Amino acid sequence: MIYFGIIGPGKISHRFILGMKDVVGAKIIAVASRNEERAKTVKEQYNFEKYYTSYIDLLKDEKIDAVYIATPPHTHDELIRLCLSYGKHVLCEKPLMGSSEKAKQCFVYAKEKQLLLMEANKAPFTPVFNQAKEWIEFNAIGKVQYIDASYSYRQLFGEDHWVYWKDEAGGGMFDVGVYPLAFVTCLMNSPVVEKKSMSIDHNGLCDGFEQILLRFENGVMASVRGGIDVQTENKVMIYGEDGFIESNNFWKSHEIQLVKGNEVVKKHFDFTSEFTFEIQHFVDCINQKLSESPVLSANRSIEMIQIIEK
Repeated sequence: MIYFGIIGPGKISHRFILGMKDVVGAKIIAVASRNEERAKTVKEQYNFEKYYTSYIDLLKDEKIDAVYIATPPHTHDELIRLCLSYGKHVLCEKPLMGSSEKAKQCFVYAKEKQLLLMEANKAPFTPVFNQAKEWIEFNAIGKVQYIDASYSYRQLFGEDHWVYWKDEAGGGMFDVGVYPLAFVTCLMNSPVVEKKSMSIDHNGLCDGFEQILLRFENGVMASVRGGIDVQTENKVMIYGEDGFIESNNFWKSHEIQLVKGNEVVKKHFDFTSEFTFEIQHFVDCINQKLSESPVLSANRSIEMIQIIEK
């Protein structure tokens, strides 16, 4: 059994907790927040064993094997290093951080400590992703030529919200564009050889919407969009020589379909939470004593930051 502690019991951590319920071989036993009322409320709501008002105290808990970091991205670098220094495996919520150089240093440190560090980006772990990968591997739509993937919404935050902090992994592409970016880059599993991008500025603070065009070494071209100022049709389209694959809300979808001429193949997957799959993968990697995820590797997470970095 892998025992987890949570640092940062905010909104997304509640969805993580729901996803943990269907994970085999893992259990959340503690939560830490500098806000005691919040930590105590979450502990009692989910019947955890304990809560802490100090991150250090949680990390000193010898029963805890792994930590899920759910704080804003500008805190990730420091917290990842802190968790690793106390001998904890780390699953850190996306975006990992805004600096590829700092990310490299964190992954090197994890390997030195013989611990697993993985970015919590659910897009390349879902049944929809695996089905798309299987269809492509079996040449179901012929040679892939172009992929179009988007996740962009419109919501106004307070101007002091971290999502607008350009130098700290803020902006639309870091916030949600990392989902289509992870889906596409993990699906292709091929080096990016060319990149072009254009963005819509948000009040001089960050990108409110960005489109990135990629060309992979295998010849496939992709368009990836992410934003917080523009509502788009959020889906992935994978175009091959003989047909196409599509899925709406692909990072959490239960459905995907393949269209080839007059033939339409639809797949439906039953699950409670899309978070379950990334957590299960992380737990399996720990049990297999892997130094990094074979799906969302250190190099892949670093590459995604490099693609977004200005």
